[in-house]
Amino acid sequence: MDWWLIGGLVAAAVLVALLRYFVPVPRIVREHERGLRFRKGHLAGELGPGRYWLRPRVEELTVIDVRRRQSVVSGQEVLTSDRVPLKVSLIAEFTVRHVIKAVGTVERYEEALYGRIQLALREAVATRELDVALAERGELGQAILELVRDGAMEFGVELHSVQVRDFMMAGGLRGAYTEVVQAKQRGLAALEKARGESAAVRSLANAAQLMERHPGIMQLRLLQAVESGSGNRVVIALDPERGKGTELDVSAEGDN
Repeated sequence: MDWWLIGGLVAAAVLVALLRYFVPVPRIVREHERGLRFRKGHLAGELGPGRYWLRPRVEELTVIDVRRRQSVVSGQEVLTSDRVPLKVSLIAEFTVRHVIKAVGTVERYEEALYGRIQLALREAVATRELDVALAERGELGQAILELVRDGAMEFGVELHSVQVRDFMMAGGLRGAYTEVVQAKQRGLAALEKARGESAAVRSLANAAQLMERHPGIMQLRLLQAVESGSGNRVVIALDPERGKGTELDVSAEGDN
């Protein structure tokens, strides 16, 4: 009796093993996925959404998500052309367009895309000085996109966009750069003030030359001031030797 029981158990185990080996099992590929069927290690075809029966130990199914996805490239230390270190992080959006290329061309397509974006970031920043990199921060992502897009399509990935998420300098450098910017602003303000003063001096010099050539202009100007009764003092004569002028109180003259 015991031998019959043992034999039955062995037969049942063998039957279950055979069923698991030969009986197909269902697998489902969803709408946002694509499947690759491998038979004995060889690619047997690409599968769209649906339900499929696979023979265990003979066939395998690799499923790839083909939705639009994001990849975060965080905390990359890069140098500008004037050797200033920056820390930049990016957000890239991509889609797997050709699943056979994505699986068959590179070992891991996400890591391959990540590495290419890193190299493109270094190349884009290394060709710019700090001031240019800061001014063109919004255009940096587009420059990286153009550098990576064609190469990503080689392994079946379409890169849609690259955007700069963080763009930072080290703490000490950030303070020093702020001081430089403030100094530049003060210098520009002083330059504009000097330009205004120079323009005023040129205007006075031109007026003096005009009055010297046409003395009647000064008399007309005096009459205009008297008629307006503005209460201002007007210089009506200039002593070249003493550097002083004779002033007339227009409001007083007008009242008298």
